[in-house]
Amino acid sequence: MSKILFRDPNITIFQSALFQTNSTVVKTDDLILVVDPAWLPDEVAAIREYVDSIREERSVFLVFTHSDFDHIIGYKAFRADKVFMSELMVENPQRIAIVEQMLDFDEQYYIKRSYPLEYPEADFKVYRDAVQYRHHGTKMAFYLTPGHTADSMMVVVWQLGLCIAGDYLSNIEFPFIYHSSVEYEKTLEKLPRIHDRNWFTRLIPGHGDPALTINDWLQRRTDSLAYIYALRESIAMNTAFDLAALWEKYKFPRMPIKEHEANTVLMRREFEQGLWTWDPDNVPMLPDPTPYGETTH
Repeated sequence: MSKILFRDPNITIFQSALFQTNSTVVKTDDLILVVDPAWLPDEVAAIREYVDSIREERSVFLVFTHSDFDHIIGYKAFRADKVFMSELMVENPQRIAIVEQMLDFDEQYYIKRSYPLEYPEADFKVYRDAVQYRHHGTKMAFYLTPGHTADSMMVVVWQLGLCIAGDYLSNIEFPFIYHSSVEYEKTLEKLPRIHDRNWFTRLIPGHGDPALTINDWLQRRTDSLAYIYALRESIAMNTAFDLAALWEKYKFPRMPIKEHEANTVLMRREFEQGLWTWDPDNVPMLPDPTPYGETTH
């Protein structure tokens, strides 16, 4: 059964035993928001039972931050009134392959589910930044955040000062870059502007612990940029990357080393294509992780 990592009167974070994957349930006066329900059948069932127990007359909305199969595997366990996804996720040409990944996972571990494994169908498509959706007194704002995947997005729940970020700003994972390091960097650079427009204090990543202060998620942003800059320097200058320092910060090296190696391949290809350059005399400055002092929402 999924453990409850965090709870307050409006937010409950269920965390899977697999990859510390977070599924977030938000309750307002008007709706129940379920974001990325995952992984194992008992874990998804616990989330669904909790949603049913607090639903009353509220609408239930599902939000999928991106199309990685671990974030959509619980889709059909829920009776949703609306499903929210990015337009690129709706149009993802790998839909069938992603369903095959889910089926392969369940067959590999002899897993049975009480619901079918399907790619989500959207009722609301996010096609640009700052798209807003209001349901009675609850206001949400959506932002496109490509980099990890092409179809990633974040959602901000205004009344709660909360950003649910998908696979960004984890405290247990460095950037896993499946789409583009250039776009990933732009997403990280955009985050303070998203904050300034929406003023969220807390941020929930797809994996690991929530960032409960502004300075916490800003520090994670700085750490993510530092990783990208260090790997670019290593590639451009043909020098060794400091893996020892990486594993001092991120504590599970056996699987993530494969992600780092994949990042290296992707970013070397980008470098060869001229998508980014590195000037040793003009090294990018890392942002100040504490520009807001100790401000809280």
